[in-house]
Amino acid sequence: MKKYTYKLFPFLICVVFLFPIVKENIATLSIILLALNLILYKVSSRDFKFIERKQLFLIIPFLIISVFSVFSTNAKISLVHINHSLLFLIVPVIFSLIPKEMFSLEKLHLYFNTLKNLCLLIAFIYIISFFLNNPVWKFNIEFHNESPFRNYIYNDFKWFKIHPTYYTTILIFCVAHAFNEVLEKQKYFQLLYVFAFLGITFLLLTKLTIVLMVALLFYMFLFKSTLSSVYKGVGILASVLSLFILVQYTPGIKNRFVEVYKSINVKPKELAFDSTNIRKAIFDCSTNLVKENWVTGVGFENLQAKLNECYAANYDSSFYENHNYLTHNYYLYILISTGILGFVFYLFYLATIIKISLKSNLFLFNSFIVTILIVCFIEDFFYRQYGVLYFNLILMCFINHIEYKKLSPNKISTD
Repeated sequence: MKKYTYKLFPFLICVVFLFPIVKENIATLSIILLALNLILYKVSSRDFKFIERKQLFLIIPFLIISVFSVFSTNAKISLVHINHSLLFLIVPVIFSLIPKEMFSLEKLHLYFNTLKNLCLLIAFIYIISFFLNNPVWKFNIEFHNESPFRNYIYNDFKWFKIHPTYYTTILIFCVAHAFNEVLEKQKYFQLLYVFAFLGITFLLLTKLTIVLMVALLFYMFLFKSTLSSVYKGVGILASVLSLFILVQYTPGIKNRFVEVYKSINVKPKELAFDSTNIRKAIFDCSTNLVKENWVTGVGFENLQAKLNECYAANYDSSFYENHNYLTHNYYLYILISTGILGFVFYLFYLATIIKISLKSNLFLFNSFIVTILIVCFIEDFFYRQYGVLYFNLILMCFINHIEYKKLSPNKISTD
């Protein structure tokens, strides 16, 4: 039993990494299967050790939400928030108990390549599905600062429902991994992933992830490439030209960025609103709630109601009536709900992760952390299963890899 369960770990971890394309309940099932395999392995090995004390910080976000929900006046709503944070408990506990040999560099590449190939498949499915359901001429039409392709994926595509912002955030990590393979190992076929992921990110018109992905690629080319200054200069010029062409010929991309400038200071009014001024309205109401409740917070159970009250009081618009807009900023989500105490604990959690990341000197780990920290300023990234699962999967892979490298050869299992 021990031998078979041990050999199953890489396969089951790869299955968990298929989460972007499956329904949330299927992703949960894959985690349950991994947990069952872990239990069987532990029992057959007679190893009953639990999560180490030094790794308990990994479950802090779950503890924050759970503890502050104890005093809730609405248990039903509070349980929803606790449920959304469960993966901050489940993934760290399960992955901390998996044998560290499952996180060698070779195994990490296996898991990350699984994720990359899946994301490439998703990109092709998006494009094929669009052209199967829309005439070719419709591809270049723009309406209300959106392209038909983006609108189709956001509203009409039903095969799987990962939010494009979450999908393209994952693509940033995939691009970093692929381009790192090009620069360090001269695996030039990995450029297929780079070009495909950059292209689909542009087509989905996700502004922040476009900026982050382009900035990451430029940084890697300038500071991780061993090319001479002349070749780097030529490469930069070619890249700028390519970006110019992408901006010129990607439907809706220019208007999406112009919208930020035009709408940022225009309040939503009646039916005249867009993604920019809605986000500005959400941010303004969120900061108002911080000013009024920064000591004790409003409680997770009251957060949505308080935001809706602010929207109704300050905006002559119905933008919030048919859609529940949370803070779109995970830092504010914690601060408004728990007050300063919960926020301090959350900052401690982030600071500890940043310290581990910097100490590891792993570029992919560092770029991953920076990306997520930035995205959390414009999304409740850890509120959705796709976000919290992705973050904890990659985080635990790197943390376990660091622990694996500390093992002496005689401590590594040969099962």
